[in-house]
Amino acid sequence: MSNHKDWEKIWFIVMLVLVTIFTGLSYFTIVNGSSATYRYGLPLASGVPKPLPNGTVVIYMAAIQWAFLPNNATEIIYLPNGTMENISVTSQVITYVHGYPYIKVYPNQPVLFILYSNNVVHGFYIRLPHGAQNVNIVPGINSYSFFFSPSTPGNYTFHCAEYCGIGHSYMYGYLWVM
Repeated sequence: MSNHKDWEKIWFIVMLVLVTIFTGLSYFTIVNGSSATYRYGLPLASGVPKPLPNGTVVIYMAAIQWAFLPNNATEIIYLPNGTMENISVTSQVITYVHGYPYIKVYPNQPVLFILYSNNVVHGFYIRLPHGAQNVNIVPGINSYSFFFSPSTPGNYTFHCAEYCGIGHSYMYGYLWVM
């Protein structure tokens, strides 16, 4: 009978050592910034190439109850000396039609949405010919959506994919490929 209790003690000690190792490993990854949490890396900037491709349109967009509000747009241009320059293209890229935002881009142009919210969790969903993108927008944390615009001209609707209140169904906009 005492042999049985010894195995239980050994098993308990082995499990305690494993829990200690995994807790220490998790703590180490959080401290050095390699953790897969919202605060320290993934999924925030996963999928965003570094450096951004030449000609990338960067759109800063707020998700509020119950609308997407693009604030400004810049185009990333690399100069011959290798330095990056941000050129403001807000008036050429962002327009509104019947109160809904239209983001105007060219075919195959790289696009980066930097999305943020200050009230509730929202979603950014856009269905493109080469696949759909669905990004959660958590309040207080920037979220990123990077893609190349479709090669075929047309309007591509983006909308909120998380129920955010009574006006949720009216929270959408358009990517207009010219």
